[in-house]
Amino acid sequence: MAAAAYPRKSASPKFQFDGSENCVVLVCRDTFLRNHHTTQVVEKLESIHGEIDRFDFDGDHAQPGEVLEELQSVGLLHVHKLIIVDKADSFLVAKGGDDGESPKPKGGSKARQILEAYAKSPSDGATLLLRTETWRGGNLDKVMSVFRVGVEDESQAAGWCLRRCEKEYEVTIEKQAADLLVNRVGLDLGRLDGELTKLAMLAGSEKQITMRMVKEAVGASREEEGWAIKNAVVLDGPEGSLQTIREIFELSRDRQDVPAFWALTDLLRSLHSASSLLDQGMPRNQAQREAGIFDRKGDRRTADRIMAAAKKMSPAEAAARLRDAVRTQADLRRGIGDPRHALEGLTVVLADRLRELAPR
Repeated sequence: MAAAAYPRKSASPKFQFDGSENCVVLVCRDTFLRNHHTTQVVEKLESIHGEIDRFDFDGDHAQPGEVLEELQSVGLLHVHKLIIVDKADSFLVAKGGDDGESPKPKGGSKARQILEAYAKSPSDGATLLLRTETWRGGNLDKVMSVFRVGVEDESQAAGWCLRRCEKEYEVTIEKQAADLLVNRVGLDLGRLDGELTKLAMLAGSEKQITMRMVKEAVGASREEEGWAIKNAVVLDGPEGSLQTIREIFELSRDRQDVPAFWALTDLLRSLHSASSLLDQGMPRNQAQREAGIFDRKGDRRTADRIMAAAKKMSPAEAAARLRDAVRTQADLRRGIGDPRHALEGLTVVLADRLRELAPR
């Protein structure tokens, strides 16, 4: 056993495994990052020890005794071991005796007590890697190296895309293109990396991923398209909202009038609800909550503009505009009219009225 007098360790936001740590905790919600950093651990250990033996345990079902036995036992060829426990948060909770039926001991679960004791004097021949999405380390934080990694918002995800392109694919991506990619795909790094692989191939000899490439190659989700339309109508006036509608139609083969009409009718319902509540004397903030008007993260203060328009638009006008939109959509379902022309007309009229009521 290796004597270990560990000082208290603070969690690191960057994964820096150098092979000397015997007990490591990887706190990460993103599957891609968890697998990526696990590969780093494997490669680092192989560079130090040569061949290694890897043992994976499911924290939902593994018993503390069997994990400890694997950590302390020595293989026939004295090969270094990597012991991985997934769902470590579950492993540390509600574990009684080794059969899982004994009552929980005082001072923490059986698994927690075993790992605390082991980490104070770990085996030189094994590395323990606990992988988890959530972590309440307690005393384990004093004797283990804890790394909390991941992306928390769109800005961090876009920054990851910039670095990933240069390091992995040897191309650059425009900052605005990275922002748009994250906006369309979300914070899942696995999905983002899949799109970057495709975009890097499309970049070819130019070695640059542009805004236009992302627009053409990465489809927006229906929800994202709906929000884009709603924001354009509220913030960008007739010209900007019309351009947004046309871009969505041109870049997709699907019928985009469906999410577009959803966005417009949802906006009109919000306007009607807020207008009615304000007309009844309800305070602005309460009316906004009751009407379900809010900004998504990264939005451009759409909610404030909607509430400003609702304050000036009468409930009767809001109701009439909502009825017209619903009637138009019903006609289109019966094959009456052209979806694109009807949508463009409704968008321009509504955007113009909102700009009149709530000028920028």
